[in-house]
Amino acid sequence: MRILIMMAMALSIMVAKPAIVTPASGSLAWEDSISNMDEKMTHSEAIEYCNTLTLGGFDDWRLPRLDELLSIVDFTRYRPATIKVFEYVDSDTLYWSSSAYAGEKRNFWGVDFKDGSTSHASSIYDRFVRCTRDLK
Repeated sequence: MRILIMMAMALSIMVAKPAIVTPASGSLAWEDSISNMDEKMTHSEAIEYCNTLTLGGFDDWRLPRLDELLSIVDFTRYRPATIKVFEYVDSDTLYWSSSAYAGEKRNFWGVDFKDGSTSHASSIYDRFVRCTRDLK
């Protein structure tokens, strides 16, 4: 079943013409595609998805750290509380980060782009993902 989901995500990325967003204030590039608001996955699937993503001729994508996800939050906005360059944002659930939660070894931090709040969740839950890469 998970293989079908990953294949559907790849197809949706091809059809939706994903973009690479590079905020003016940052040193990161971000994936911005329909899958960022349509496809949820477990934490390990999110890591695999980002590590195998090829977009814009780049194959060095990764799951962002919590501080990196927070760098695209605009706390003056609501639903979505992201900077305006992003087109595809689900504002009703968590986006995974690679940052582990110290209180529970199987939990990881994420950001809810409804209001920019942070929370942690068990790695077995399905959440959204937005991959990033360092600009060189």
